[in-house]
Amino acid sequence: MNGIEIGDYTNIAPGVGIISANHDPVDNDKHLPSPPIKIGKHCWIGINAVILPGVILGDYTIVGAGAVATKSFEEGYCIIAGNPAKLLRKIELKEKREKI
Repeated sequence: MNGIEIGDYTNIAPGVGIISANHDPVDNDKHLPSPPIKIGKHCWIGINAVILPGVILGDYTIVGAGAVATKSFEEGYCIIAGNPAKLLRKIELKEKREKI
């Protein structure tokens, strides 16, 4: 069930970790099944950010440098940062139309 989907025109900076599975805590030779990671179109993932299993990032999501995305931001059109990543601000409709 693990997997990674990345939308068109998404930029991924150096050092980004996209972690699609975790090890079994008792047996490190086994991987645990996880839902897939989905990254939308026109996203920007900053340097050294980490995206954990099952996270869904909607279109036009900007992930700040060094952020750790532990939960989904499916609606997209937002800027997230921190550890764990939190919503900094939404990208307003006017901004959306100018960039599309």
